[in-house]
Amino acid sequence: MTLVCALAFVSAWRSNAQSVPNDTFTITISLVAPTMHAGGVPVIDELTDNKTSHLVYAGWGEGGPVVELINSKGEDVSLHILGNERKDTDNYLRPPAKRLEPGYHKQALWHIRAEQGYLTPGIYKVRIHRLAFINGEIESRVEVYSNTVTLTVVP
Repeated sequence: MTLVCALAFVSAWRSNAQSVPNDTFTITISLVAPTMHAGGVPVIDELTDNKTSHLVYAGWGEGGPVVELINSKGEDVSLHILGNERKDTDNYLRPPAKRLEPGYHKQALWHIRAEQGYLTPGIYKVRIHRLAFINGEIESRVEVYSNTVTLTVVP
């Protein structure tokens, strides 16, 4: 029963990631090394693109772009990832949102340092999401999810 609930949770989580609006920016991620040893530091290669013909704003969400890290039990252990603390969820423009002009294209590397004991051997699903504001309007906010990648942690 627990396995069925976990699979349903992960399935619902993955289906939400597929609904990326066409009128905003996109986030594409990959792992520099999809397999690592426990205690290592996973590195996410993130590419953000605004392929639209209009200005969009990438909100900083709950203190930054949010990293989601789902273990094989379907548990989100992302709260234990450095820089992913949940803060005031009503203040989506802290600090000011990033302006993404039409044609914006930026690549960045994230070195994710988890608290000890949270990246134990196993298979994890990783994705990033952040808010998008069309023309800077808070009312127009939508969640933008990256693709999902798999991280394998070995002893």
